[in-house]
Amino acid sequence: MQAIFKTELPSDKLLDAAIRRRRQLNEERNQRIFDPKVRTLGVNVQALEQQIKEKNDSKRTEKERDEAFGRMMRQTNTILEHLDIEAAERHRAHAKALNDFRNQHQKPNQRRDYDLYDPTALKKDKPARVDDEDERIGVSSLQRFEGEDLANEERRRLQKRQMETWAKESAWEKRMQMLKQQEEQRLYEDFQKDIDDKVIHLRQAVEEAKLQQIKADAGFNQHLAALKRQRELEQRRLEEELNRQEVIQQVNGEFLTERPDVFNIGAGHQVRVDLFKGITAEQKEHILRTQEQQRTEAQARREQQRREEEAASKIETANRRAALLLEREKLRQERAEAIRMREHNKQQGIESRKRLQHLDQVVYTNTPTKDYFMQFNTTSR
Repeated sequence: MQAIFKTELPSDKLLDAAIRRRRQLNEERNQRIFDPKVRTLGVNVQALEQQIKEKNDSKRTEKERDEAFGRMMRQTNTILEHLDIEAAERHRAHAKALNDFRNQHQKPNQRRDYDLYDPTALKKDKPARVDDEDERIGVSSLQRFEGEDLANEERRRLQKRQMETWAKESAWEKRMQMLKQQEEQRLYEDFQKDIDDKVIHLRQAVEEAKLQQIKADAGFNQHLAALKRQRELEQRRLEEELNRQEVIQQVNGEFLTERPDVFNIGAGHQVRVDLFKGITAEQKEHILRTQEQQRTEAQARREQQRREEEAASKIETANRRAALLLEREKLRQERAEAIRMREHNKQQGIESRKRLQHLDQVVYTNTPTKDYFMQFNTTSR
């Protein structure tokens, strides 16, 4: 169903001002028309010019109003196109129900005037005179020839009156049926318009919620990406610092410099190959401690990285769970809204039936009187 756009129409204040202005002009016109002096003195040029100006303004206003109604009509046609199929289905269902009802409850032999054109009426009649104070005729009756059908005129008059009554009742029933169908159509169109407005508002709310969720996810992903980039940068800096310290330590270490006090190759500072016996136990212990420290640091780095990855995984899991809970809450709200809407529609249906019953039984019971027709043709228009 397409959206219904608001059409800009004149406000109530402008309409009230226009009504008051027209009433004043009508009163002035009545005074000019019914005053013989004004009517015989000639033409009022200023009044004619004012009337021309007002007529042009009225045409312009009417044109703008027609254009506004034209736009509204084009917008309304888009909605009515979708209602054609439903209206056709309802019409077919109504016609089928009406035909079924006629076949079951409105058979020809059940009509009030069936006796007027019953083909078997003569077969059902009693034989040989049953009126004119029948009493089953006289002793040696020749069908009582005196007068013959004394109640003919009265019977014809009663039949004519009865036919007039039936015709009026039939016309009134048709008119009530037509008014009822028009009211039902109007109520259905109002109901469909309310449904369309609610659907549009609901779709807008869903779209806004989706956009907010997308923005929140994008912000969170950007935050995670920034944390990842910062962690990788710190990791690279730490590795570079460790590599630099390792190179410096290797270059300036005791193993490569071969210091005499470390290798303990006798006196002096020169290395004597024939006296070199390898590194000492203290040096081996120092190397082992250094390796153990490096392993500990590497293990700490790996543990720190594992904790960061677990934290990121927990955050992602929490986000997915929050999104799932939001989706479930949205579904519950939609179901609650659907239930509320059904209850509201049911209540509207009950109120509509009560209103129609009130119109049929209370409002539409009076007929127009003579005073109603006396209010017309009282002005110069």
